[in-house]
Amino acid sequence: MESFHQSDKNKEKKLDVQKAFELNLKYISSQEMNVEDIKNQFVKSNTRSYLTIGEIDCPSGKIIVSDPLAYLASGKFSPVLETEIPVGKYPVEISICRSPEIGIRMCTARLKIKNTLAIKYVIANPTEETATFIAKDGVLSGFPVDAGMISFCDEQVGKEYQIFLDAWYQDNPDGNHYDDYFATFFKESALKLPQYQREEGDFIEWKNPSTKHKLVMIASGFGDGFYQAYWGYDEKNEICELIVPLVNPNLFGV
Repeated sequence: MESFHQSDKNKEKKLDVQKAFELNLKYISSQEMNVEDIKNQFVKSNTRSYLTIGEIDCPSGKIIVSDPLAYLASGKFSPVLETEIPVGKYPVEISICRSPEIGIRMCTARLKIKNTLAIKYVIANPTEETATFIAKDGVLSGFPVDAGMISFCDEQVGKEYQIFLDAWYQDNPDGNHYDDYFATFFKESALKLPQYQREEGDFIEWKNPSTKHKLVMIASGFGDGFYQAYWGYDEKNEICELIVPLVNPNLFGV
């Protein structure tokens, strides 16, 4: 009788997790983002943590948010954000949660532009020319993920990335750019920081061997989906960060 009741409880728990997954899909595609929800992810506790995973070079100041493995190489579904930032180098942070039900998950990717606190978030709209979708009433924000990965990348660095991969495929016509190239970097990252990611690795800072310009790649929470980016504004109404929410840990009791 005890095992029956235990099985019943497990089923109930699984149903709760499934509902949380469904709510998370709505969360990552929302047009609004709560400041306190994001702030509370960048803390350290038994179940939450965060760290700086690298930096990106921004020689043009035009930022792309996209799936670097499925789309950035071709430029397809890789929106360039309408708002530009000053030319420079910027650190990228990731908030992380851990639980028995969902394991280690990347929660919010954050590009820090100024060392100030965000007091509001505004959806980051793409340029009309690069928007993923265009409706009758205007462009739609957001970007699709089909290879379980997101990236922050400068537009010029993105073009350099395309040139790099074109050359790589000339030398490796039967290769796969993840399995035969990037997977090694992710595994090295996992070995270096195993407490923050899964065995195969969840994030890397990648430097283009030709240009030395850097971009970052981060596992996209629960994988494929449609994600939104938001500009964070500080008390002076100046942009201080750019975020891409991936997982809401509150939904999973973390």
